[in-house]
Amino acid sequence: MPGRSGGLTLAELLVTLSVSGVIVQTAVTSLSGFMTANLLSTQANGIMSNLFIARSEAVKRNARVTMRRTGARWEEGWITFVDSNDNGLYETSEKLLAQQGRLPGHLTLTGNRPLAQYVSYVGSGQSQKLSGAMQAGRFMLCDQTGQSHPQHARTIVVSTTGRPRISSKKKDLRDCS
Repeated sequence: MPGRSGGLTLAELLVTLSVSGVIVQTAVTSLSGFMTANLLSTQANGIMSNLFIARSEAVKRNARVTMRRTGARWEEGWITFVDSNDNGLYETSEKLLAQQGRLPGHLTLTGNRPLAQYVSYVGSGQSQKLSGAMQAGRFMLCDQTGQSHPQHARTIVVSTTGRPRISSKKKDLRDCS
């Protein structure tokens, strides 16, 4: 038709932009949740890897192997070493098996009372306190949101036999504060 332009009216343009905005908002929210869940899973797997190293090395060497935090909090990092003198403290004469640096800034990692400072395995593969008592407990890995939801937290459970496992079940999660 002569005289008619092929463009959009202002109303059509506003509706298109509104619908596009809703779609982009939904996509960004989904991507953010996916990235958080992926980061938590990656870090939880790293913690599990260190626990498995400690446990398997204790069995292999038939000796105590300890995983101890290196700072005031677990998220500051930890080391795994052969604890040849059974005191739970790393000394330069002891073999260093693994070392983990600080977790990404917005993640926290806390151990409940039995795992507040260290996890120690003996030659049988069981986790055991330095006093000889059984050692079992939970680590909470949380993102900055402080929500106890599988998307925002992971629990690493160390059983009475020393076997670690990762849980994202609501019943295993504790408050991430």
